Amino acid sequence: MTTRFLRVLEDSARRLHRELKIALTRDVREAQWIFIVGCYNSGTELLLKLLGSHPAISSLPTEGHFLADDLPKDFVLGVPRMWMLREDLFRFTEKDAVPDPVRLRREWLMRLDRRKRVFVEKTPSSTPRTRWLQRHFENAHFIALVRDGYAVSEGIRRKAEPRHLMGGWPIELCARQWTRSYEILFEDEPHLERVMWLRYEDLTEDPSGELGKLASFLGVPAQGFQPDGKWAIHERKESIRNLNAESVARLTVEDLEAITREAGAMLKRFGYPLRP
Repeated sequence: MTTRFLRVLEDSARRLHRELKIALTRDVREAQWIFIVGCYNSGTELLLKLLGSHPAISSLPTEGHFLADDLPKDFVLGVPRMWMLREDLFRFTEKDAVPDPVRLRREWLMRLDRRKRVFVEKTPSSTPRTRWLQRHFENAHFIALVRDGYAVSEGIRRKAEPRHLMGGWPIELCARQWTRSYEILFEDEPHLERVMWLRYEDLTEDPSGELGKLASFLGVPAQGFQPDGKWAIHERKESIRNLNAESVARLTVEDLEAITREAGAMLKRFGYPLRP
């Protein structure tokens, strides 16, 4: 057999195995689904790990779109951390028939501890499809996480690495992505039955206090969370702390001015001071 034929055979076997697992995964009824939404680089990974530390909650090991065949993926479409450039592909409401919600639930459930009945998922690019998620996932709770737009814009530019732009996304686009994320959340919030807003700054300043509020919102015991210790978040492992100052320090005066021009109204709405 040729090497190419063996690779094709192995790939086909993996695909068949995956399809069998999806088909054999039983859907879970009477569950509670928690969706963490908000802009990229806003602390969603930290919040996912904190929620997943609770004994009553099972969390996905990575962002949900990585585990799903039919959800659009920003990096595949050439718009990493910039879904607003293809909003037409990411924006779903309860009126949309696709993707297949049963398959999506099974794709996620086969990676969750189904002995529990509270599941948490986070994908920043799910922010424009909260209404669709509410329609197809019972007892859906949304946590809308927001962080200072200056720090977020810097993080998007530093981490996105679009292949077609040598210098990365212009800082104006990064600020626009931050703004658009919350414009859509404000548009859709009246259609959502259960949504709680959370500030990254509050979470890092008082993890126990904010997790206590989340526990009340989610209906789980507050003492189950484990905010102490060090957390592995992307390239660093450390105790919870506010990293805004480090991010903002990387911005030039011109960057700050550009972010203020693009996102000033939304920054004011959230009470963040305008810079410089």
